[in-house]
Amino acid sequence: MAFSVPFAEQESHVETWEEQEDEYLARAVYEHMQLNDKVQKETWCPICKQGKLQENRQLIYCSGCELQLSKDNEVNLDILRVRLADAHTEHLDLGCRLKPKFCSETSFGLTALYIVCQGCNTFEVVI
Repeated sequence: MAFSVPFAEQESHVETWEEQEDEYLARAVYEHMQLNDKVQKETWCPICKQGKLQENRQLIYCSGCELQLSKDNEVNLDILRVRLADAHTEHLDLGCRLKPKFCSETSFGLTALYIVCQGCNTFEVVI
């Protein structure tokens, strides 16, 4: 005798599982980006994924590529870490499973970091 589950219940179970997976992945990304204060904080460059983001008085920059972001008075590496984690979380919340890319563009003398995904047409300013 075969046991069958109504389609509506199967679909509900799949959605619940996917929602739990999304929440778990978003939390994992956030926790990864928000390292414990007692551990040395390192943030890998979202563009080249090889260099580490560093900062001085004027810039946040990558040790491995040409990324340079002006700090002004409001921005620092901690804020950038939070914004990167938020950007990843927002992308996961859209339900897209593709890996987003990051790029920087300079317009009118200001350089901005963007998250871009072809799969869900995401193009948002990170900082």
